[in-house]
Amino acid sequence: MPEQYALFTKAINPASAKELIDFMVAQAAAKIDRLTLAISSAGGQVPSGIAVYNLMLAMPYEVVTHNVGNVDSITNVIFLGGRTRYTNAAGMFVFHGVGFDITQNVRLEEKYLSERLDSVLSDHKRMSAIINSRTGNKLSLEQGLELFKKQRARDATWAHANGLVSSIREFAVPAGVNVQLFT
Repeated sequence: MPEQYALFTKAINPASAKELIDFMVAQAAAKIDRLTLAISSAGGQVPSGIAVYNLMLAMPYEVVTHNVGNVDSITNVIFLGGRTRYTNAAGMFVFHGVGFDITQNVRLEEKYLSERLDSVLSDHKRMSAIINSRTGNKLSLEQGLELFKKQRARDATWAHANGLVSSIREFAVPAGVNVQLFT
């Protein structure tokens, strides 16, 4: 089985990350040559997205990512795990700052707020480092950090000009190919 196709449209959380990681590991055992991962996801949890990204880089086969809709939030990092990256002409890339949820009975003391801010800033720095590295330095660490200050939607032309994608082209599945769905 030289090539496998998958479509991922889920939110990024521990369960969906595990599902995708398990699939990628199974493909390594099947000795595929290439995985084309079509992605459209609103994002989710940073630790889960970072885990998927790191495992994508570790796979013994080529991973191709293709934005088929919106690649938002931490999904941008997963998308950048592809050795080759494409987007449909109508594809969008949305960047925004990392946040955290507060449960009802949490007392907001300085220590708690300081810890949460440190975590947010650390996530911004590591995602910016990934963006910088995977775009071949077309987006600097500082430019990566700027992407997180305001929510911004970037189009396919911007993504191509800034090294997120190698080219803009429509996604197509060859006839007779099974596509693994993560929806």
